[in-house]
Amino acid sequence: MTEKGAHPLLFALAVALIAGAAAMHDGKAKKSAMSNYTIVTETVTGHIDSKPMILDAPTRTIADFVKDYVNVPEGGTDWRVFAKTKEIEVSKKMPGGYDYVYYKPGFAPAVEKLDGKEVTVKGFMFPLGAAEKQKIFLFGPFPVSCPFHYHVSPALVVEVHADKAPVAFSYDAITLRGKLRLVKSDPENSTFYRLLDARQVKTKK
Repeated sequence: MTEKGAHPLLFALAVALIAGAAAMHDGKAKKSAMSNYTIVTETVTGHIDSKPMILDAPTRTIADFVKDYVNVPEGGTDWRVFAKTKEIEVSKKMPGGYDYVYYKPGFAPAVEKLDGKEVTVKGFMFPLGAAEKQKIFLFGPFPVSCPFHYHVSPALVVEVHADKAPVAFSYDAITLRGKLRLVKSDPENSTFYRLLDARQVKTKK
């Protein structure tokens, strides 16, 4: 940047345009003014982002960012499998005339195969109470960003039931193991999955 804040390239271009316009006015140039000038560029370092533009952003989904927060534990289930579940919006007319909207799942075959099976998943807790150890809480692939609501698609949220082995709350990612149950419809909470008899386990990083 120059002392007055103008980029060298822009300054050179402005000079070229002004000079070219003057030449044409005097009848000394009949061609485009820009064709008579060579613009010399200089490399500026330290404040220009040279990374290529990400052109595939519109084609990516939230599941593509999971790997930035949690890995798949040994023998575990990838959150991208859960992400295959479709979210079907259901709208109902309630007494009083107002609309009520919730979501129910459209399970993919890869997800249906997990119903009733013991699975291992790594993620972050979203507590539903003030107790240090939680018996029922939500679990997903992203850290908590709001104390009132877990802003994640229902296809990426598991309702955990750890009645026999309550889990101490942690801001760090933890690994859980339990029996997965698919929930076909839950008008109250839009729950898609429940992890029953859940317990925390230690796995290799």
